[in-house]
Order: sequence, then structure tokens, then C-alpha cells
Amino acid sequence: MRIAVTGTTGRVGRALACSLAGRHEVIELPRGCFDLASADIREALGELDFDILLNPAGLTGLEQCEDDPWLARQVNAGAPAEMARFCRDRGRKLLHFSTDYVFDGIRPGLRTEDEEAAPLSVYGRTKLEGEQAVMAAGGTVMRVSWVFGPEKAAFPDQMLDRALAGQELSAVADKYSRPTFTADLSRWVAGWLEAGAPAGCFHACNGGPLTSWHGMAVEVLGFLGDKGIATPPLKALRLDEMTAFRAPRPRHTGMDTRRLARLLGEEPRDWREALREHLESRLISR
Repeated sequence: MRIAVTGTTGRVGRALACSLAGRHEVIELPRGCFDLASADIREALGELDFDILLNPAGLTGLEQCEDDPWLARQVNAGAPAEMARFCRDRGRKLLHFSTDYVFDGIRPGLRTEDEEAAPLSVYGRTKLEGEQAVMAAGGTVMRVSWVFGPEKAAFPDQMLDRALAGQELSAVADKYSRPTFTADLSRWVAGWLEAGAPAGCFHACNGGPLTSWHGMAVEVLGFLGDKGIATPPLKALRLDEMTAFRAPRPRHTGMDTRRLARLLGEEPRDWREALREHLESRLISR
């Protein structure tokens, strides 16, 4: 199949392009040649020959979205809507990536795909608008959360580097979700393709217990401790202490993955196993 992938300079886009290249013809669409802020999305798509379009690109900085809601709406909602209509009209498949931040996070526990979304921020609202437009046109949405992987440094990498440098460590301990490893996400997308690229909404994150950023940091330090590497103490923070966070963040956004598991025929593996695999490769590459 010919698969076009947007945002290939980003973490998810890079992972998808690399993982699918061995079995499919991949058309990479980095921002430099395919800008979701452009008004010419349909024209740009019309110049491409593809069977399936994967859209992990988006404006993900919450504060940036608050400061420029027009840009956030164009990138996160307007462009996916145009992609969805184009794919519907041409008989092509679209897989659009969204976020756990479409939920308000007030109630503890796991969120299902059928639960009503109630985003708190411009980022969350525009991502919800985008996924609604995609599904209305018969496309597919995968919601991801707390993504990490070798393609670009994320929170676990920052904790690893700071710990190895002996720097002060702290992390928010009262915000909960399930992390997503890009290598696993890429396998799930391959499974979705093999299943015929069904439409609808899927929660695509790793399994295991709900955790906080502090919990992820504890796992990083535990990994280093198992290697005999001493680490600095870790301070627990409250979300309301984070003065740099001008946009509101939901507290409880752990996602139920049973629908994805039924599609794949297996449960997503525990995020702790995936994280340790990633950390092991990071240490080897240092």
C-alpha cells in the first residue's frame, strides 16, 4: 500500500514512517512540505498518490494553543476536517491521532471511547473538533497519551538525563494517565491496517496501572537503581503548583484499551515493560 504520513519530523510521525517503510511505500509529509496551517490542504493532497493517510501532526503545545486559538483550530480541527472530506470523496482511508486531553479528567478511573468528551483547554477543544470531523466523514481516530520513544526526547528521557547528571528531580504526582510507547503504537497501527483499517475511535495507549508523571519518574529511578546507579531524591509536586501551566490540564485521563485489544487480538503490554525497554536502549546508545 501507499501510505502518506504527516508530521514526520515529530515523534509519532517519525516512528510510523520508519516502522511502515519495510512493508509499504511511505510518503513522508514533514511540515516543510505539508503545513497543516495552510489553506490549501485539499490541493496539496490532490497532488499525492496514496491509499491511506496517517495524520499524527498537530499543534500540541497547550500554552501555544491558548495564545493562538486560530492557529490551533486550523491545525487541529480545520486541516483534519479537510483531510477527512478529501479521503471520503476519493475513497481513501484516514487515520487521525488525537489525545486524552479531550476529557475533563474530573472523575478517577478509565475513560472509554463512548464516554462524553469535555475538554478544558483550547488544545483539547480543537483536537475534539478535529476527531469529530474525521469520524463524521467515516475516518478513524486513535487517541494517545503521554507518548515517549527514541524519535525525540520526552518526559522519561528528561528524568533519565537529569538523574544521570545528579540534578534535582521533581514531577507532578496528582495527574494520572497511561503512557504510550511509539514502537508499540506503530505495531498497533500495523494491526489496524491488517484488520482492514476499520473506522471509529480507538484508545491507543499501553496497559498496566494508571500512573502519574511522578510514578513514571519513580520507574526511571528504579531502572537505574537495578543497574547499580545512584540517583538524586525525587520530589513530588502538585499540579496546582505548576505556575508555568497557564492552560488547564485534566487530572484523570487514563484510557480503557479493550476496544483496541479486540481489534488486535491481544492486550497492549504494560507501560512499565515498554518504558524499561526504551530506557535500556537509551543507556546502550549513550
